[in-house]
Amino acid sequence: MRRYGQSLYQPQSPVARCVNFLCAVLLTLILIAGVILFVLWLSLRPHRPKFYLADFSIPNANRQSAGLANLPVHFTVNEHNPNQKIGMFYDEVLASVFYGDQLVATGPVMNPFYQVPKGDTPVQGTLLARGPVPTDPSWGLFAGEVAAGAVQMRLVLTSKVQFQVKVWDTKRHHMKVECDFTMQGDGTLRPQDKNSQCTLYF
Repeated sequence: MRRYGQSLYQPQSPVARCVNFLCAVLLTLILIAGVILFVLWLSLRPHRPKFYLADFSIPNANRQSAGLANLPVHFTVNEHNPNQKIGMFYDEVLASVFYGDQLVATGPVMNPFYQVPKGDTPVQGTLLARGPVPTDPSWGLFAGEVAAGAVQMRLVLTSKVQFQVKVWDTKRHHMKVECDFTMQGDGTLRPQDKNSQCTLYF
C-alpha cells in the first residue's frame, strides 16, 4: 500500500550540488565582468571636440565697389577637448568661407597638432577672398545685405582627427565643422554670434 505521507523530495547528489555552485559562481563572475567592462567603456569612450566661433572679419568689406576679391579674411575658432584622459591628433586644418553656395575664400590655415585632454586651442586663419564681385550672379543680393548691415555667411573647417585613448589610438575620423554667422556691413562679426557654438559632423 502506498504511503501518502512519505516525502517525495530526493536530495541532490554531491555532483549536482557542485555543478549548481559552479554555475552560480560563473554567472556572478560574468555579471561582475560585464559591469567592469561597461564602466571602462564609459570612461574611455571619446567625446567629440567642441568648436566656438570667436571672431571673423573682412576689413573694408563695405568700401569695395569692385567686390571682396583680394581682401583678407580673418577668423578665429576656439577648439575644446572635453575628454578628461583622451588626447586628440589633428591633421592639417582647411578652411572655406561661403556666401550661400558661393565660395568666398579657401585654403589651409593650421598645421597638424596634438590637443591635450581638457585643452583649448585657437584655430586662427587668414585667407584671401576671391568674391563676390560685381560680375557674379549673387552680387546684387550680397551688396544689398552689406548695405543693410547683415550678411549671412558660413565658415567651414575640415580635417581628420584621431583619439589617443591611453596607450592606443583610434582610427582617423573625417571631421567637418560648420559655423553659421552674420557679418555686419563693416565686415565684422555680429556681436550676438561671438563665441557661438559651431556644428560638428563626423
